[in-house]
Amino acid sequence: MKRYKWGVLHFTILIIFLVGCSSDEQKAFFVKAEDEEINHIHGAGYWGKGGIPVLATHEGLLEYQGGAWYKTTRNNHDYMGFQPTKEGFYSSGHPESRSGLKNPLGLVESKDKGESLDKLAFYGEIDFHYLGASYETGTVYVLNEVKNSEIGPGFFYSKNKGKDWVQLQLNGLTSSSVSGFAVHPSDDNTIAIYTEQGIFLSKNYGMDFSHIQTKGPITSLAFKKDSLIYSMIEDNQTTLNEMNLNNKMVNKFTSISFENQNSPIYVNSNPQKESEMMIVTVKNDVFISENGGKEWDKILSNGETE
Repeated sequence: MKRYKWGVLHFTILIIFLVGCSSDEQKAFFVKAEDEEINHIHGAGYWGKGGIPVLATHEGLLEYQGGAWYKTTRNNHDYMGFQPTKEGFYSSGHPESRSGLKNPLGLVESKDKGESLDKLAFYGEIDFHYLGASYETGTVYVLNEVKNSEIGPGFFYSKNKGKDWVQLQLNGLTSSSVSGFAVHPSDDNTIAIYTEQGIFLSKNYGMDFSHIQTKGPITSLAFKKDSLIYSMIEDNQTTLNEMNLNNKMVNKFTSISFENQNSPIYVNSNPQKESEMMIVTVKNDVFISENGGKEWDKILSNGETE
């Protein structure tokens, strides 16, 4: 009789244990991020149907829906060079410690918001801090800082998800340093590199660049279909501007101001609805506008979610 009771008890414990494991494995991939503190934002953009604001951080991904932030419960990798596309996103970076993935990630792609990653190129070899892609076509550009098994230092692009690479000739790029770059959402031949000397624009896959003089160094930049949005430090003040690509006329956004030493590090436009824009600053503040920059809402302050 005692053996029978012990057997039932053991069997019951086993059932509870298995159910617990199954529940953990089936836990939602995104859960509400309450009282989270985000210290390092490594990328931003819009993804998914309609375009949802998303942040890439040192410890995974967060998206903003219905007035709240949601975080990933697993695959919380250190995403560097994060770039959303029509199909999903490209990224580089470093895997979380328990993932079993090689470090660094090289160039990876996800089509399910990070639940799985496809290893495209340089897996275990390189971490791209500077990475951009055309939203519509998926053509990807990288600034490679260290020689690897296939390419040396320099700017390269690939039209077939990292299988083949072409080096940019960079004729006309006179700046000795690069702050960052962006790729046009549909015209994948068009790339803008921003520097302390202004903006350098190419419309032939980086073969030739024209210099667009600005009044100060650029801290962030993004394309719309017919314009460039960029933040600039001018007379010790940070301004947000939009330049028409056809006539180079510049309009300044007067509806938003930035504190000293809190310039934007990322500025984004929703490729599916250009009137929606997002800004991420040095101090991990995030602002969004849904009416072309006429009004802005702060949805993250000092990296702290509510």
